[in-house]
Amino acid sequence: MTGLVLALLASLAVVVLPDRRERLTPGPRGRGHGGSPAAPAAGSSTRPATPYDVADALVLLSLALRSGMGQQEALERVARASGGPVAAHLGSVAAALRWGQPVREAWSYVPDAWRPAALAWEVAERAGAAPAQLVEDASWRVREQEDRRLQAAAARAGVRLVLPLGLAFLPAFACTAVVPVVLALAHTVLGP
Repeated sequence: MTGLVLALLASLAVVVLPDRRERLTPGPRGRGHGGSPAAPAAGSSTRPATPYDVADALVLLSLALRSGMGQQEALERVARASGGPVAAHLGSVAAALRWGQPVREAWSYVPDAWRPAALAWEVAERAGAAPAQLVEDASWRVREQEDRRLQAAAARAGVRLVLPLGLAFLPAFACTAVVPVVLALAHTVLGP
């Protein structure tokens, strides 16, 4: 009986809890010349960049910019120092800037996870300032946003676990504790 209840709970959990694998891949936002969607950067990994990967790369970019590197050089250095999808994303931005594309278009070739960095870069370019502090602030925003998302997901999972547990344990409690007490009281009051 316990095995059946556990199997029922497991199947209910699979149905109730949605798939949480979110991918941060290049989407239709990026457009190349001619209006066609931008292709993913060459050599990009199959593993998508997590928000924490993006935040770490932004901290490295901020440090590189503060060390006196130019914007394009900082992008290229951090791309070389990073691995996987972060290297591919930053490499594509650096290549687009090297080819003379505007900042907004250069950052449109990477996934939306890089949007805070793109905004920081664009604001710094328009203001004529170095983007180091803005990029560092963007890294903290990315990290805080992901932390809030994970906390909300954990809270939702806790709420979703209550229903199957209640459906399984309340009837068991009633059958093992309440029903025998009521039967014993009824037998005592009504007599044999």
